[in-house]
Amino acid sequence: MTTLVYNPYSFSTHDDPYETYRRLREEAPAYWNDELEFWVLSRFDDVLEGFRDFATLTSTKGIALEQRGLSAERSFRQMIEMDPPEHTAYRKLVSRVFTGRRVAAMEDEIRTIIDGYIDRFVSEGSCDLVADLTGPFPMDVICAVLGIPAEDRAALRSHSDKLLIREDGIMEIPQAALDGMFGMLEYFIEDLGRRKSGSGEGLISDLLELEVDGRSLNEEELLGFCLLFVIAGHETTTKMVANSVELLSRHPEQRDALSDDPTLVPGAVEEVLRFHNSTQYMHRALTRDVERHGQQMGEGQSVLLLIGAANHDHREFGETAEQFNILRRPERHLAFGYGAHFCLGAALARMEGKVALEQIHSRMPHYEVDHEAKVRFHSSNVTGWTSLPISFATAR
Repeated sequence: MTTLVYNPYSFSTHDDPYETYRRLREEAPAYWNDELEFWVLSRFDDVLEGFRDFATLTSTKGIALEQRGLSAERSFRQMIEMDPPEHTAYRKLVSRVFTGRRVAAMEDEIRTIIDGYIDRFVSEGSCDLVADLTGPFPMDVICAVLGIPAEDRAALRSHSDKLLIREDGIMEIPQAALDGMFGMLEYFIEDLGRRKSGSGEGLISDLLELEVDGRSLNEEELLGFCLLFVIAGHETTTKMVANSVELLSRHPEQRDALSDDPTLVPGAVEEVLRFHNSTQYMHRALTRDVERHGQQMGEGQSVLLLIGAANHDHREFGETAEQFNILRRPERHLAFGYGAHFCLGAALARMEGKVALEQIHSRMPHYEVDHEAKVRFHSSNVTGWTSLPISFATAR
């Protein structure tokens, strides 16, 4: 038997990580990487409990392995790097204006945005799905929610594209990613200045004016929210929709079923989120010593909650857990986390995924992916495609 090694920094280029995930679940459910000094929990119940138990597994040391400890050095922090009760108070404020009703009201606008991009290439019968559609449209949606002017969106997209880049096999955050972070931060500092003078609309302006129980967001908290909203809302949706098309191209009977019956799309979105979610793990740090599966895990040590493995666990999803099936109806999965840190943007991501797959399967049916030419995105915890060339029939 080959030695079991899991290193997320040389992992994103693999076509199929799930055999390694299976071995982690079955052979080493509490796995220790001695070189990079982190634990991995990979079974569904362990990852679920890890999300629930924020008192033992804290988010305050960063949510990606290369970020551990860096959040404490910044002048601002993001909500995702807070634990209750601080996280609860922050989330209560944001949730007051970023509501399910607000998201639902955007469906027609999201469809118009997506159709606008499809209009540009649909007559050609081919495109690079990432460059031409799934890359640009989520940023337009995010900017529409935030109230970012159309002329600023391309620059923000460029900054966001850089933020999650990681070099294969290297743990350090590359300079390109740092440049993206500083560029985005500079933009929002200037944007908040304009809004304080009375210019602007959208979610950012609403948050500037919001006060709940005598508390409002300060500038550092607003900056942290803007960065998180753009990063999480852009990259993860970009990857989720492209992952959907790549997966469905390898299951043509399910691809065609979506074209024939659009009511299957919401279930397909959930199955993609379960089967190949764009976020593969979340980093936590132990606040006390614990024992898991016979292993002693020490206070202060890093733990990766391996979502990608947990969502394939047969203990939760049955003997067909390793099969992709858009008719599956799981009661739960962990693509958006769980508990206090359940993704605030889950409803928006689901809406974007639903509308995108509806329009792709109605306007670009029977697509085929050029699997020889597709290019993977390099990141430690985000998986997806930098380039996904496809050809398709043009719907009448």
